[in-house]
Amino acid sequence: MIFEPRRMHPVAGFLTFLKQLKELILPLIFLFFVGPGDEFEKYYLLGACVFIFLMLVFGIFHWYRYTYRVENGELRIEYGVFIRKKRFIPIERIQTIDVSAGIIQRMFGLVKLQVETAGGGMQAEAVLTAIKEDEANQLREILSRSKTHQEDEIETQHTRVTYQITSKELLVLASTSGGIGIVISGVLAFLSQFAEYLPFEKLYNTIEKYVSLSILIYIIVLIALFLLIAWFVGILIMTLRYANFTVVKREDELFITRGLIEKKQTTIPLTRIQAIRIGENLIRQPFGYATVYIESAGGSLNKGEDFSTVLFPLVKKSAINDLLQHFVPDYQMQAVENFVPPKAKWRYMFRGMLFFILFVPAIVTLSYVFSAWGYLGLLLLPIGAILGYSRYKVAGWSIVDDQLTLQFRFLSKITVLHHKRRIQSMDKKQSFLQRKKELGSVRTFIKSAVTGKGFEVKDLNEPDCWAIWDWYTKRNKVITEDITVE
Repeated sequence: MIFEPRRMHPVAGFLTFLKQLKELILPLIFLFFVGPGDEFEKYYLLGACVFIFLMLVFGIFHWYRYTYRVENGELRIEYGVFIRKKRFIPIERIQTIDVSAGIIQRMFGLVKLQVETAGGGMQAEAVLTAIKEDEANQLREILSRSKTHQEDEIETQHTRVTYQITSKELLVLASTSGGIGIVISGVLAFLSQFAEYLPFEKLYNTIEKYVSLSILIYIIVLIALFLLIAWFVGILIMTLRYANFTVVKREDELFITRGLIEKKQTTIPLTRIQAIRIGENLIRQPFGYATVYIESAGGSLNKGEDFSTVLFPLVKKSAINDLLQHFVPDYQMQAVENFVPPKAKWRYMFRGMLFFILFVPAIVTLSYVFSAWGYLGLLLLPIGAILGYSRYKVAGWSIVDDQLTLQFRFLSKITVLHHKRRIQSMDKKQSFLQRKKELGSVRTFIKSAVTGKGFEVKDLNEPDCWAIWDWYTKRNKVITEDITVE
């Protein structure tokens, strides 16, 4: 056991400095371009250098004041430069332990260790940004309450990789992922920092005065070129993120490793798995590919995934059951046998169009600027209706023994596998309009993040809602019934 307080590697101080500098990089760039005139430029640069130097000093003090130890069944952390803070984390509350190694950590043979707890929110309960790899392994063994370190080393030598993504699967994954969205959102986020300084009104007046069909085609070509470049950049990002993706099952734990430049590893006990989620986006679904996620009480390789950990990044849907049987045998993918009734079709189609109806004022504006071309925006309405119809076609449920399967769609088709004992609570909802058509909605809640996570299938037949209700109430869980006016 680690009883004496330890400090991280001194590199942790430099990493703290880089993190602060990264958060201020955009304001610093802006001040560099719009700084004072020549008369005060030298004082301005001197002040900026002093400020950056103070940030580096703060990082060093932060490293020196940050200590950790394991004592009396707790991970104890003390930190704070000006105000001393203490955080004690009981070992039994720890859900997952993530280990990663960025470029700087790899240069010094170090790793980053994060400790996650159920209900810990979007931030890790404890983060050790730079410690030696053997220390991380020792700490992980202690916190995960495993066997002795020597026994684990012997077992590790005989452990074989039971799942590893192939080069072909990695390429398909990167090509069909939402990486382009990450690039576009990043560009827009960067531009938004300077939005108040851009002459939007002047630009609008220029477009209104000089725009023509040829210029419009030129703009469309530029947009298409930008999207193509963003797609290639997205492929690169996803390739680096999921390269060397492996899953190893050892006893009652899953060890998931991924990443090329920044290597990340997470440990998930099988007892912490709350549900299995299977996602099929619009591009992969026609080819029979899907992504399998673990919904856990805490911990994720990517916080943007909302406490969902990728178990299989890309897998043939026909192979999912075999893989689940090997890694998480408590869950099996079941065919959905009960779908929403035909009388719910128009409700789904209306909800699909409702979002795009909000864009009608913008469509009218475009029509005024671009003449008849602006009316192409009205095509959003039938697109919304088609989207709503596709949601109607997949929505459904099934029950086999102690497993409930819910299926629905937002953009991607989602299938969620629940084990009865992992469902925290269930809502049965029925609005006034649903009541007239003898319809209802069922929503399940599992333990995840701070407030939990829910999955809902809308407009089921009322007898189906009662069937799910009766299946769940046999174990006297918390269930609520809501009557709302829609």
